[in-house]
Amino acid sequence: MPNEIRPHNTDDIAFWPDGTWATLGEVWAGGFTFMSDDFEIVRWDDDARLTALGLAEELGIQPG
Repeated sequence: MPNEIRPHNTDDIAFWPDGTWATLGEVWAGGFTFMSDDFEIVRWDDDARLTALGLAEELGIQPG
């Protein structure tokens, strides 16, 4: 289905403007209540965006 809307899951990444990041599971569990709510949600399988944010190495994303 084109343009299928997928719900977010616990493995998606919350990324804040200051470079802090966490999984949505950690955010939903209340582990980041001290942070603002202005984070970007990046799907766990969006290798291009995660690489652009500088998270590829930390998340084990292979170049290519």
